[in-house]
Amino acid sequence: MSDPSSPSPAEVENLVVLFTYIYFTRYSNDHTWTRILVGTLFVLDTTSTGLVSDLLYHYLITMFEVTMDVLYATPAFCIQYLLLVILTLITQLFFASRLYTVCGGPTSITSRFVGTLVLFCAFIAFVFGSTSVGQFFQQRQLSTFASPSMAIIAGISQGFAAIANIIIFIAMCWSLRPARYPDMLQPEGVVENLVVVFVGRGLGLVIIQLAYLGTFVASPGKPYWIAIQMVTPRIYANIVLGLLITREVRHGIGFNEEDTLSDRHDSQNDAFPGSLRFRDRKATQQSSSFSQQAENSGSTEIEEASKSYSDDQNSRSVHSHCSEQHGYDKGSLS
Repeated sequence: MSDPSSPSPAEVENLVVLFTYIYFTRYSNDHTWTRILVGTLFVLDTTSTGLVSDLLYHYLITMFEVTMDVLYATPAFCIQYLLLVILTLITQLFFASRLYTVCGGPTSITSRFVGTLVLFCAFIAFVFGSTSVGQFFQQRQLSTFASPSMAIIAGISQGFAAIANIIIFIAMCWSLRPARYPDMLQPEGVVENLVVVFVGRGLGLVIIQLAYLGTFVASPGKPYWIAIQMVTPRIYANIVLGLLITREVRHGIGFNEEDTLSDRHDSQNDAFPGSLRFRDRKATQQSSSFSQQAENSGSTEIEEASKSYSDDQNSRSVHSHCSEQHGYDKGSLS
C-alpha cells in the first residue's frame, strides 16, 4: 500500500497546472520568451505525466508478474524518455541564462566561461540522451540497457547532465552571495533557506540527477532507475516554474532576486505569499531606526512648540498684568 501522505502523479500534475495558472495571471506583461518557456514546460510536463500514468498501469498492473528480461519499452516509454531529455536541456538552458546575468553579464569573463561550460555539458547530455532514445526505439527490450554500448551512452548523458547541474548550483551560490549583492533580500529560518537552496540555487536538480545516475550505473539491468526516471521530469519542470512564480511582480513584470532594493519595495504589496524572497533584516532595522528617529524628532518638535506656547502665554499674562497695574496707578494719581 502506498503512503497516503506522498503525492500522487495526479497531484504533481495539478501542481504544475497551478504554477502555470499563477504565472499567466500574475505576470501578464512578462518577457515574451519567458512566457513561451512557461507554456512549453506546461505542455511537455503535462504530456510526460500522462505517459507516466499509462506506463504505471502497464508495468504495475498489466505486466506486474513479468520479469525484467521480458519487459519491453512501449512507445509511451520511449516518448517519455525523450521528453525527459528535452526538459533537462530546457532547464539547464534557463539556468545558464540566469548565470549569464548574475555572474556579471556580457562584459564579465566569468559569466561567459561559466555559461559556456554549462551549455557544453548540457549539449553533450542532450546528444547522448537523444542517441539513447534512438537505441530504445530500436531495441525496445529494457534488459538491453545492461549491455555495455547502451549503458555507456546513457551513462554519459546522465553524467554530463549531473556535471551541468553541479556547476549551476555552485555558480548560483557563489554569484548570489550577500557580499556580491548587499541589497538582496535574505531568507530567514531553516525552512526558507532550504527552499532557496533547493529551488533558487538548483540543489534539487543536483540531487535528483545524481540519484538517477547512481541507480542506473549501479544496476542498469534492474527496474530501479525507471522509477527515478519517471519522477525526474516533474522535478525539472517544477523547479523552473516554482522559481518563476515566486518572483516579485510590478505591473505584470517579474523581478529577480538580484534586482534593486527600490524595485522590490515598490512591488512588495504584490508579492506572492510563497515567495522565495524574504524581509531583509538590515533594511528592516534601518527602517525601524529611521522611524524611531522621526518619532523622536516629532516628539521634540511638539515639546518645543508646547514650551514656546507656554512662554508666550506667560509673556502675555505678565504684559496684561503690567498694563492693568499701569492703568490703576494713573487713576490713583488723577
